[in-house]
Amino acid sequence: MTKNLSYYLSLDYPITIERMEDKFYSASIPLVKGCKGYGPTPGDAMEELAGTKEALFAIMLRQHKSIPEPTIKLEIPVSEFSRIPNKKRLQRFVQNV
Repeated sequence: MTKNLSYYLSLDYPITIERMEDKFYSASIPLVKGCKGYGPTPGDAMEELAGTKEALFAIMLRQHKSIPEPTIKLEIPVSEFSRIPNKKRLQRFVQNV
């Protein structure tokens, strides 16, 4: 798959929404520095964040800068992991087991 703008925009990035002191809201993607949106409601902040995300990612791609991708962190107890079939294929992805 080509990692173009459409690819990065299709990824589900974790988003943080905070209420600010002046009754405005901030929506941000903590994984991507400077990717924030603001608005009088959480929905407005999310809408602005979507525009900021698209513009920021387009600039980063033009400048050949890497764009971080969201990851999933799974914590599986060792006792449970030992019972997984075909665990040898998974072990290359597991740290500290």
